[in-house]
Amino acid sequence: MTELIRSVLALTLAAGMSGCGMLRQDTAKGTETVPEPSTPVQKATAEPSNPDSAVLADFNARLDNYVKKQRALLKDSPIAEDATPAQIKARQDTLAAELRVIRKNAKQGDIFTPQVAELFKRLMYPEVKGPDAKETKQALSEEDGETAKVNLVVNASWPANEPLTTTPANLLANLPQLPMDVEYRISNKRHLVLRDVDANIIVDFIYNAIR
Repeated sequence: MTELIRSVLALTLAAGMSGCGMLRQDTAKGTETVPEPSTPVQKATAEPSNPDSAVLADFNARLDNYVKKQRALLKDSPIAEDATPAQIKARQDTLAAELRVIRKNAKQGDIFTPQVAELFKRLMYPEVKGPDAKETKQALSEEDGETAKVNLVVNASWPANEPLTTTPANLLANLPQLPMDVEYRISNKRHLVLRDVDANIIVDFIYNAIR
């Protein structure tokens, strides 16, 4: 009887150890074949670039390049505070001549590129075709009804006998702000001109900007 009990206990112990070994083997095998859950990789997404911002940045860079050259020339021979009108006019003519030398290959579209011209037309469109279009176009004439009619050529002087037609405030509000060295002017009620204030020359222009 004692031998029988010992045999039963031995078999029971062996079965238990075998079961534990199978459990460990199954557990190890499971660790090898079943991957831990992973967090999905989030792909970076970028906002699409604004094409208008790129066009404006290009315009500003081109304009800044011109202004730096103009200011360098002015710095070399500044106008005295007590200068007479004749001296101011002489310096203006000299500055214009110097700018023509360093911009001898300048042409329409160097600053108002086709992309810039198209953007400017679009920016002004609501003011020239919207509810206030009539008032806007009336404002393009001087108080006496006179309108500037300038033969537009890059580097040419704005004629002394032509008025500097004021650009309506609502159009200016829609266009990029300019440094004090240059300004927007309108010719023939429809062409937008970039004029050098100190040299009185046409820096660039957009034909039929106002339609």
